Amino acid sequence: MESNSMTGPFMVVGGCGFLGHHIVNEIIATVPGSPKIAIVDLNTDNKRHPCATYHNADITRRDELAKVFEAVKPQIVFDTVSPHPATVDHATLEKVNVVGTQNLIECAKAVGTVRAFVYTSSSSLVHDNKGPLIEATEDMPVFYYPDQPVYYSHTKALGEKIVLSANRECGMLTGSIRPATMYGEGDGLLTTNLANTIRSGRAKYRFGTGDWLYAITYVENCTHAQMLLAEALVKASKSAPLPADVRVEGEAFQVTNDEHIPFWDLQFLVAELAGRPVEKENIKCLPVWLMWTIATISEWVYWVFSFGRKQPTVTRDIVRLTTNERTISIDKIKERLGYRPRFTNRESWVKTVKWMSPLLEASQEKKAA
Repeated sequence: MESNSMTGPFMVVGGCGFLGHHIVNEIIATVPGSPKIAIVDLNTDNKRHPCATYHNADITRRDELAKVFEAVKPQIVFDTVSPHPATVDHATLEKVNVVGTQNLIECAKAVGTVRAFVYTSSSSLVHDNKGPLIEATEDMPVFYYPDQPVYYSHTKALGEKIVLSANRECGMLTGSIRPATMYGEGDGLLTTNLANTIRSGRAKYRFGTGDWLYAITYVENCTHAQMLLAEALVKASKSAPLPADVRVEGEAFQVTNDEHIPFWDLQFLVAELAGRPVEKENIKCLPVWLMWTIATISEWVYWVFSFGRKQPTVTRDIVRLTTNERTISIDKIKERLGYRPRFTNRESWVKTVKWMSPLLEASQEKKAA
């Protein structure tokens, strides 16, 4: 990808997080010269890069953000900030995903230099979790609470609405990337959970016997999509709006690896690449009704003893999501932005397993001791 139309400065909000630091790497790898990159995060002690400058700021405090925007005067902003998807505290989700996003948009408009604002959303916005999601498209209705039972998804939907509604204000064009379940080096969710499952010997267990297809997104495929959208927005800012059926501004784009894989085959693939393959005859199928019962009881116990602040490892949402088809169409991003995944499922997991290997080796050393 040629990114000559993007000269920066770039601002990556949440640039010390999982997706954010991969976006920093993507900018450095694809933008010619030595682009100016400013990282904004609550804590900037982690995942630092010598080519970037770092700014500690709380996005829920507009006064802190305004100072950073005035100092950086960014041309392109990537917003990757969000609490953990499993966060049950509604107030925290609203404060960060809604108030924080509004603050970012207001500061971007006030500084007057931003040409492209790319928001990281989620494919879960169009899923009410009441059944399968099959070849979901961006024109499907977005669900909000109470129709959307997952409050994280509700607040991400509100954040996306704020961003897309600001399109063409103060010379700024906006867009949103909706990755399906994301993983890769540095991920503390799917990737780390699979590592824990494999190292504990639980990779042989699955829920039910169905081959429920799933769509996932490797983080470097997501960063590629983010850069494609940013560049398209910068180019579009220099011309009149395009017709609705081809435009990129004010639009949401879903992204995946463009492959569907049975969810439980994914677990077995990662186990194989990690050197701990699960033979078919050793696979244990746990009844869905049993897991549903265990999840229901566990959630109740956790709610009582943590006063609603924590959730068990296996929840009803997890059982539902892993025993239902969940596939996403990415025709729109392929047609309008020319997106093609850089890495297949297998290629990306080969890379990811290398990052996971210290965790697996540590567990082996512990057993040996």
